Amino acid sequence: RDTLGALEAQARSDAATLQSDGSWPDINYSEIPSGSWSPWDHTRRLIIMAKAYRTPGQSLYNDPMLRAEIESALSYINHYYSVLTWPSGNWWFWSIGVPLDLGPTLVLMRGDISDSVYNDCVTTLAFHIGSSPTAKALVGPVPTGENLVWSAHNHLCLALLRDDAVMLAQVRDAMASVCTPTTEDGIQNESFANDIARYALLTRETEFELTPEAFASFSNYIADGVAWSLYQNYFDVSVIGREVARTSTTGFNGIAALLQASELPSPRQAEIRATTKKMLESWSWTLPPELAALARDAAGGSWPAGHQHYFTSDYTIHRRPGWFASIKMFSTRTKSGENTNGENLLGSRQSDGRFYLVLNGDEYFGSDVWPAIDWTRLPGITVEQKADAANNLYDYGTRAFVGGTGDGQNGVSAMDYAPLNSSVTAKKAWFFFDNAIVFLTNSINSRSGNRIETIIDQRPSMSPLINGGNWAVANGIGYWFYGRRPQIQQITRTGNWASLGASPDATPHTATFTTLWFDHGTAPVNDDDAYAVVPVATAQTMTSFIAPTIIANDANACAVRSGDATAIVFWSAGKVAGIQSDSPAIVYVTRTDLYVSDPTNGPGTLTVTLPQGRFVVQRNGGRTFHAKLTPTRRRAAR
Repeated sequence: RDTLGALEAQARSDAATLQSDGSWPDINYSEIPSGSWSPWDHTRRLIIMAKAYRTPGQSLYNDPMLRAEIESALSYINHYYSVLTWPSGNWWFWSIGVPLDLGPTLVLMRGDISDSVYNDCVTTLAFHIGSSPTAKALVGPVPTGENLVWSAHNHLCLALLRDDAVMLAQVRDAMASVCTPTTEDGIQNESFANDIARYALLTRETEFELTPEAFASFSNYIADGVAWSLYQNYFDVSVIGREVARTSTTGFNGIAALLQASELPSPRQAEIRATTKKMLESWSWTLPPELAALARDAAGGSWPAGHQHYFTSDYTIHRRPGWFASIKMFSTRTKSGENTNGENLLGSRQSDGRFYLVLNGDEYFGSDVWPAIDWTRLPGITVEQKADAANNLYDYGTRAFVGGTGDGQNGVSAMDYAPLNSSVTAKKAWFFFDNAIVFLTNSINSRSGNRIETIIDQRPSMSPLINGGNWAVANGIGYWFYGRRPQIQQITRTGNWASLGASPDATPHTATFTTLWFDHGTAPVNDDDAYAVVPVATAQTMTSFIAPTIIANDANACAVRSGDATAIVFWSAGKVAGIQSDSPAIVYVTRTDLYVSDPTNGPGTLTVTLPQGRFVVQRNGGRTFHAKLTPTRRRAAR
């Protein structure tokens, strides 16, 4: 009922200000699109009104006055978007944005508006998007990745409007093409998942449904990717790219994808449903009617728990019930970020080993934190402090050694560290265990006279900080210091959304942050640091905390032991704690299992030798090699 009431209220509000000529007075129809476009609101309002007209259970269903207003607004579109309008400015709005709303509006209103208005709008739609989902539209590039998915949805509507089965088959094939892993534009996050899931739900059990292979790949992506990168109401900030600069970023596309995918039979359906139910428990926004109808029975869900390293994305997730953590890195194989349409102007350090940890899920979202945060002090990074330390320069990394491995519950990741636009270099490793994450950095060098810092944390202050000497606790998180003590500061900062580039909003927003960092001084030579972060901690927790044991932290290797697990980053060939590697490698070993990956993604094999035997490992593009260990068995494996 709340969903239907919200739909009706929004449609009434939009219709109330519609002028007699079918335009809205607050829209600047002469504006040239850039990162935003005022006329886009015209079709965005139309789709809401069309949904209200076609949705039973509220008083605007089949309302004749609303129908007339929709027809009037549709007829006005040709004043600014027609076959006589040559696009200028940002191509996306002309070829994708407006069609994403215009197409579904026409599908909903077909048969209830005049033939002349209907035919004019269909002709206009076809003129701008072209005749094939995989071909270039009137303006813009050949669509790939998410743009290809959007193009397919636009051509899905055009095919339905024209009863064109050939085009529907083209749409199906285009959708299937983006549902397989690739090193180019392909499987992505955010609206990509929502849009593919919507298509799969719309076409199930028809000749235009996704192929079994494509749907299996997509289901794995939802279960192993989308579900893992969501926590409570939000995506991990490390997977949303430049959307961090937008004022209203939520996990909507995530819950939308989960809701729709949970309706589709697959081997992963039970996992997807469990995550969907768990996310519905905390979801605090009204869902649109088409999703609300799927949001039943929110009891008995659970988030994924464990450890995953995404070797093609240089990204690691470590999560437990009650908290979520991740590390974002970059290498010669991945870019450090994105800056499109002037968005993400300060986000250049987001892949510099950026550590993200949340307990509630909303610590950084929903309260204007991002405008106020110090973008030069993102948690986990080692940074050269200078005027342009936080900037909008993004590119591929210069070093190949970035990777990780683990047993599905715990693991280790590492990065040969050389951030862009900086003189600092280092070797960074992260060790993930049940109740703590150990951070080791060594070989910290810089030739500049700028101060070098390693940022332990920077988060909104919600409680006083307690300093216990070799430990501290604040905001429910504990910090353990193996050697040197950090600088600690609680400071109030002010900023605005305009500084991030996605919004013109210059309203000051203020937040108080707890920040901990190591000061390496200027021009450090082979400096290092070591600390652990303990999620869900109190002062009592920290006084009795038994820290994992550091075995090595130097230019040859970083190694940590916790219980029967030993995790080693071999920066070069060597031997640590009775474990030897003949090449750079990342190793995680327990009493019964060995896990190895090649962080350089090189060719050929590497060899790891333990007391239990010698193992020849196929490098395999950064994937993890796994072998069972026994006290006496020796084997060579590939």
